[in-house]
Amino acid sequence: MKKLMTLLMVLTFTGSLLAQISISGSAQVRPRLDLKSQGKFEQSDMYYMYRARLNVSAKIGDGWYAKIRLAHYNYAEYAFTNGLEFDFPDKNISRNPYVAFTQLVLGVNKENWGLKGGILPQNGISNPMLDIQYYPYKMVDIPWTIYGLGSRFGIGGWFKAGPGKLNINMTKDANNLFKKDAAGTTVSDAHDTYTIGLDYAMKVAGFGVQPALYYTYADKNIAAPMTYGVNLTTPKMAGFTFGATAAMTSQTVKAAGEYSGTFFRIKAGGKVGPGAIAAWYDIAKRTDKGASDVDTDYSYLWLMYKYTAFSGEHGSVLLAPRWRMYTRSTKGVDDYNRHKIEFLVIVKFK
Repeated sequence: MKKLMTLLMVLTFTGSLLAQISISGSAQVRPRLDLKSQGKFEQSDMYYMYRARLNVSAKIGDGWYAKIRLAHYNYAEYAFTNGLEFDFPDKNISRNPYVAFTQLVLGVNKENWGLKGGILPQNGISNPMLDIQYYPYKMVDIPWTIYGLGSRFGIGGWFKAGPGKLNINMTKDANNLFKKDAAGTTVSDAHDTYTIGLDYAMKVAGFGVQPALYYTYADKNIAAPMTYGVNLTTPKMAGFTFGATAAMTSQTVKAAGEYSGTFFRIKAGGKVGPGAIAAWYDIAKRTDKGASDVDTDYSYLWLMYKYTAFSGEHGSVLLAPRWRMYTRSTKGVDDYNRHKIEFLVIVKFK
């Protein structure tokens, strides 16, 4: 009887513990036809991309939590069959994907405020201001998600303010230091680089309004860009939601290359037939300052149809054909076009 009671107590404790931990994830294969052209240069390539993610979320109690994501540390967490993984972040000659923390968050959420720290996720697909702040020489084609893996070391928080919620994040972009050699000569003397992000999310007559500001603090002669703008979303109309983004960016440190830029996006999404469609179109321009200004124009189209082939208690299977078109043009210098034609097969589990 005592053994039975002990076993019941252990099972009860274990069940209570496991109830606070949730595990989910996804596995994906994506065949892609990649078409590039630049003047007389043309290239076509057919390859496969693979991605697996494992998400663990733990609720500790009294609002405290931890969240981690394990995935391949490479472009957008993908492994490639065409060798692209060799360029980022190092040469992995075995070509077997290795796993790293791509998110690691420790935090606490209360009724009116919250704090967090670690490798913080920031959604650049819904907020393209992160793209032009961190990757001004790419501007479009979701560079924050691809090259920054949608996250960065930092601290953040939020609190309710008026009709909306104010989000504050500070990420550490570069670690510098002060150092003297054995002879007493200063060999390094630079401040760390940080980016502070502020955004305020609220509803106005059913419309989502999110003004945002990003400012980089850096040592002298190091790029310190600033980006500001607004994201807008409409209420659902006839099964569709529409949105827009307008933003400006600039960098005024001459030694790091001065520039200014603008960005505009219109987007739509909703149910069509048995699935759902998502589409957006970007227009961006960067002006590099110098003896004479040089303008580079960008455009980008994202068109995807997502169909749920199966949905059950423990997960789902999604099929998604997608077309991405990227153009870049610098007058008298360069014209570049790229088409990515893809078909995603995604298995999600929970």
